Amino acid sequence: MAYYEVRILRCHNPPKMLTVTAQNSQQAVRAAAADLRQEGVTDARGVEVIGQVKSLRG
Repeated sequence: MAYYEVRILRCHNPPKMLTVTAQNSQQAVRAAAADLRQEGVTDARGVEVIGQVKSLRG
């Protein structure tokens, strides 16, 4: 599994950035969409994978 940085574009709020775990970028988009549903976010208009995160350490 790899870590992906995903940006969610929103209609009425600033974009949201998530780091998700997935096997590929398609699954990263699905994981981000599922997370949005769980949070109750209703103004999302786009989900895009920014890139793969090599390390979670700062």
